[in-house]
Amino acid sequence: MEQTSSYQNWQRRIGLLLSSQTVSMFGSMVSGFAVVWYITLRTGSGLWVTYATLANTIPSVIISLWAGVWADRYNRKYLAMLADFGIALVTLLMAILFAMGIRDLWLLLLLLAARSAGNGIQSPSVNALIADIVPEGHLSRINGIYNTLSSFSQLMAPAMGGVILANFDLRFAFGLDVVTAVIGISMMSLIKLQQRKDTRVQASVLTEMLAGLHYIKMKPMILGLMVAYFIFFILLAPASVLSPVFVERAYGNNVMFLTWSEVAWSLGTVIGGVLVALKKVIKDKIGAIAFVMIICGIVFGLIGFAPTIWWYCVIMALGGLAFPLLPTADTTLIQENVENNYMGRVFSVFGIFVGATTPIGTLFFGPLADAINIKWIFLGTGILNIIVGVIFLTAMSKYRHQELQKYQQ
Repeated sequence: MEQTSSYQNWQRRIGLLLSSQTVSMFGSMVSGFAVVWYITLRTGSGLWVTYATLANTIPSVIISLWAGVWADRYNRKYLAMLADFGIALVTLLMAILFAMGIRDLWLLLLLLAARSAGNGIQSPSVNALIADIVPEGHLSRINGIYNTLSSFSQLMAPAMGGVILANFDLRFAFGLDVVTAVIGISMMSLIKLQQRKDTRVQASVLTEMLAGLHYIKMKPMILGLMVAYFIFFILLAPASVLSPVFVERAYGNNVMFLTWSEVAWSLGTVIGGVLVALKKVIKDKIGAIAFVMIICGIVFGLIGFAPTIWWYCVIMALGGLAFPLLPTADTTLIQENVENNYMGRVFSVFGIFVGATTPIGTLFFGPLADAINIKWIFLGTGILNIIVGVIFLTAMSKYRHQELQKYQQ
């Protein structure tokens, strides 16, 4: 009875949650894209892009373990709202500094670091909150919708960021970010949730962290997924981090080229996300994840050989078309196989496994991009990711069969 009542009017609540996150996410993405492109166009340096990437990822990785415990211990809605408020406050301060003429690049790195820390708190809270609100049979579809909305934001944000950089300056991007954060927080405050009953004995944060890690160790399917993602996303780092530098070097120093490349990827993810959202249930989640790994290996192995910016955009769009399967399948897999009291910690560790790959990959591939042609980095990592996808599918065959069996009962 309690479980049923907790899901009453869930459509309205999840609608408010997804809407609030989409609005806030859009402003954050516009600001984030604008900052990275500003640094890229101002320096043209792979090393500075490396600095920006590290600032944008390391704080999230560091704070994630604490964030997972907080998400399992405290009110997940308020935790997500507090993180969003903190990001907006730092962004407002940066806008004021820029208006005063203080525009040191190191300040932008501090902004990226603060935003990363906020995202590290917000992400496990929101993913666990979705599982709190949505009945299990609807999780695949809702995660698909959420990822489609995220992809739509990614589609629009580069265009907006490009227009702002071409016609105004970063203050406008910062202002937009603050306004969308205020709107998102206001919408989220309207969500009414039942208080979760926490039957655990209160322990120290460190004890709860270790309990979360032990829980993951006892879940070989989840642990296997995390290990595979760790390798996959390290190899994917060049494609995500070095793309702006590659576009600038291969096709010219034009902010619109950067915009088109991001829009092409995002357009593909929007279309792919809609197709995923239309499918009510993804039965073969492990197979879907392996498929995307292989496709990404092929796509990002080829982009370095695109003769023009238009071909580059076409290849990126094809990769984007397949990618939405990945976050929808992996998020649903965790939500359906992890107990609620461990959900925040599992998502935080999952975020660490994925988040740590970008700084690790960037530390290696960033300086390498100043030494050799980036297309060879793309090709090598692409081939390796195809191999990772095949090994993952083979190693997880037992758990894949178990997951498929659920839908035959």
